[in-house]
Amino acid sequence: MTTYEDFIQQNEDRDGVRFTWNVWPSSRIDATRLVVPLGTLYQPIKERADLPPIQYDPVLCTRSTCRAILNPLCQVDYRAKLWVCNFCFQRNPFPPQYAAISEQHQPAELIPMFSTIEYTIMRAQCLPPIFLLVVDTCLDDEELGALKDSLQMSLSLLPPNALIGLITFGRMVQVHELGCEGCSKSYVFRGTKDLQSKQVQEMLGMGRPVPGQNPNQPRGPGVQPLPPANRFLQPVHKCDMSLTDLLGELQRDPWPVGPGKRPLRSTGVALSVATGLLEASYANTGARIMLFVGGPCSQGPGQVVTDDLRQPIRSHHDIQKDNAKHMKKATKHYDALASRAATNGHIIDIYSCALDQTGLLEMRQCCNSTGGHMVMGDSFNSSLFKQTFQRVFAKDAKGDLKMAFNATLEIKTSREIKVSGAIGPCVSLGVKGSSVGEQEVGLGGTCQWKFCSLTPSTTTALFFEVVNQHTAPIPQGGRGCIQFITQYQHSNGQRRIRVTTIARNWADASSSLHHVSAGFDQEAAAVLMSRLAVFRAESDDGPDVLRWVDRMLIRLVSFYQ
Repeated sequence: MTTYEDFIQQNEDRDGVRFTWNVWPSSRIDATRLVVPLGTLYQPIKERADLPPIQYDPVLCTRSTCRAILNPLCQVDYRAKLWVCNFCFQRNPFPPQYAAISEQHQPAELIPMFSTIEYTIMRAQCLPPIFLLVVDTCLDDEELGALKDSLQMSLSLLPPNALIGLITFGRMVQVHELGCEGCSKSYVFRGTKDLQSKQVQEMLGMGRPVPGQNPNQPRGPGVQPLPPANRFLQPVHKCDMSLTDLLGELQRDPWPVGPGKRPLRSTGVALSVATGLLEASYANTGARIMLFVGGPCSQGPGQVVTDDLRQPIRSHHDIQKDNAKHMKKATKHYDALASRAATNGHIIDIYSCALDQTGLLEMRQCCNSTGGHMVMGDSFNSSLFKQTFQRVFAKDAKGDLKMAFNATLEIKTSREIKVSGAIGPCVSLGVKGSSVGEQEVGLGGTCQWKFCSLTPSTTTALFFEVVNQHTAPIPQGGRGCIQFITQYQHSNGQRRIRVTTIARNWADASSSLHHVSAGFDQEAAAVLMSRLAVFRAESDDGPDVLRWVDRMLIRLVSFYQ
C-alpha cells in the first residue's frame, strides 16, 4: 500500500468500513483533543462478489461475556488445536470438525483477505419475504389507475414464493381475503376507531384453534402461523391472477365528498390494522408494509387535518409556534406503530404522491425506525414514482432482491475502546455488554441494534470512545480491534451472519500527532459530523446546532494549524 487514500479505499471496498481516524489515539484525553470523535461509517451487507459461500455455523469464543467470532486476527495454535480470542484473550478449543486444520490448510475465516465473511445458517427455517400493500382509494380515477398499473407490474418483480396481502382504505379500511375462489371477500373496519393488535386478530378470525390442532402448541419465532393467517397473505404464484383481477377492479372510495370538503381518509387505522395483522401472523419475520397515500389523514387516529378545506394543513409557522392542533396526537399514534413494527422486524414504506402535504412529518418515525423508504412525488402517474418504485425491487446477479430483513447488528470491541452509539435506520435493543461505553451518542447505551431493513447501500454511523487512561500506555505496536456481527434474513429466506473484524494501530497523539493526523479521513468525518448534527437538530434548536457545528470546525482547524 502506498498512501492512506489507497488504504481507506481498499478497506471500504473489502469491508464497507470508513473510519474518521485510521490511527487511533491511545488515551481518553488524546481522543478528546482530536475534536472529531472516533467513529465509522459501516455498510452491513455491502455487495461483495468474492465472498466464499460458507454453509456452517461460526465458531464462538467460549467466554459467556464475550462470544466473539473466530477471525483472521486471532492467534492460532495448530498443534494444540486452540485459538486465542483477540478481544478477551480466552483460549478456546476448535470444534471436532476443525480437526484437520493446519497452517497450510486453513478455514476461510482465518485467511487475512476475508476480514469480512458471511455464514449461511442451514439449520434455520427458510421464510419467504412478506409484502403487505396498503392502498389509498381516495384518489381520482386517473391517479388510482396509474397506481393500480404500478402495483400489478410489481407482482412480476416479486419472488414467486413471497407472501403478499392487500389492504385498501378510504373512509373505511378493508382487509382483502386472497385465499377464496369465485367471489372477492374482505373484512371492513371503521376508520375512526383505534384498534389494538388483539382486536384485529379477533376480528379477522386469526389465532383461533384449528380443528385437530393442539391449541397449546408453541408459536415462537420461526414457527409457521396457524392457517387462518394465510387467507390474507398468500404466495404470489398462488394468487397472482386473483390479485391482478382484484387490483383491476379497485374503485374509488364510494363515500360522497361534499363541496368544500376533503375525502375522509383513515390512514392511521389502515396502518394500525396492517401492523396488527403482521404482528398476529408473522411476528419477528421479515415483512414490508407498503403504504400508498394520496392525501392527508382526515379522520380517526393519526388525523393531521379536518375534512374542511377552509382549514389548511399545518405549516412550518404553525409547527414553530406550537399551533398545530393535531400534530402531537398524530405523531404519538405513528410513533407507537413504528415501535411495534420495529420490535417485530417489520418495515413500513410510505409512497406519498399528492400536490398538497400528506402528513409525512407525523409519520416520519415509521420509516426512520424501520428503515423503510419514504418517497414523495406529485402524482402516481409521474415517471419519478414509477421508476423509483421499480428500483425498490432491483435484483442482484443471482436474481435475488437487493434487500434484507429483520437484521441485528452487534459490536464487539477490545478493552481499550467502547461503543458510544449508532445513528442510522435502526432501533436500540438495549443490550448492556462489556463493549458499551459511558458516553451516549445517537442511540447509545447498547451494543446491539435492530435493522428491520437493509440494502447493500445502507450505511450506519457508529461512534466509539477510547477508555484507556493516559497513565496506562499501550505497548508499542499494539492494535485495537472491533468486530461487527450482522445477522439477517436474506431475500431468499435464508438466515445469514456477516462478520467484519478490523484492527487499527494505537499512537500517542501527544508525541506522534503527525501519525494520527495522516490517517484522518476528511470525507468520513464530514459525513459523520453531518449525521450527528442532524440527529441533534431533532431535539435541539436549529441555531444552537449551527453554533455547535461552527465551534467544532473552528476547534478542529485551530488544533492542526
